Amino acid sequence: MPKLLLCPFCGHARSWSIRRSHRKCQRCRREWSSGSLHPVSGFRLDRREWLHVIETFLRDETIRAVQEECRLAYATAQKAVSVMREVMSKDVPLVLSGICEADETYVGGSWKNKAIHIRRQGSKRGRGTSKQAIFGVVERDPPKVRVWLVPDTTNHSLIPHIQEIVSAGSAIYTDGRKGYRQLPRYGYLHQWVDHDAGEYVRGDVHTQTLDGYWGLLKTHLDSIGGIRKDRLVFFIGEHVWRYNFRHLSRKEQSQKLFKLLTGFGGRS
Repeated sequence: MPKLLLCPFCGHARSWSIRRSHRKCQRCRREWSSGSLHPVSGFRLDRREWLHVIETFLRDETIRAVQEECRLAYATAQKAVSVMREVMSKDVPLVLSGICEADETYVGGSWKNKAIHIRRQGSKRGRGTSKQAIFGVVERDPPKVRVWLVPDTTNHSLIPHIQEIVSAGSAIYTDGRKGYRQLPRYGYLHQWVDHDAGEYVRGDVHTQTLDGYWGLLKTHLDSIGGIRKDRLVFFIGEHVWRYNFRHLSRKEQSQKLFKLLTGFGGRS
């Protein structure tokens, strides 16, 4: 049974269409537009329902929780969560500056949990592994991060991302990977610590801020499990958004995400 269009002013269920998606209530005779009633295109959810969905997702992070608490069909809850993750992945800092850290890591689950036909192919740890490479840059003060899925960890794949996001003249701290030592030619102040030699901190030169973020991200992905490769970018984007706006209250996060949703796929 289709959901009734309730008047946003008096809640009456009977109305009629008049012009340009506007309707008029039979009881209170007031007019409203479907855009104000359903602020996000493609969903028959009003603003109050969307804020409930957003708050539930920010708290519990799962489709099942949204379905059960908000009393939605599973397909609707799944679509709503997918759209939220998509807009989160697009709301990223455009510029990082000051002291930054850059590093790469790999995600893809524990090797022992993979299918037997994949394990038979063999793999190795670190650079050259068959896992998905991801690259990140974090600004220390205030801490905010950008993350990209990359095909490999060569300079051809990594340096353009640094040039895109980090303002010239900034300091970039990395590990001992030789490719990073070309950063000064691009206008950056570069220092590094040699992890292979057991050096992890030298004064304020380290990559522990980003290493800590990698730990949080991998724990988050492990708790979900079974992520399709073509959807991984949205799950990572969701976690980046949560990290960058962790200083906001839950109410502020909800309002911000609702505004992103109406601007991305609906009506502001």
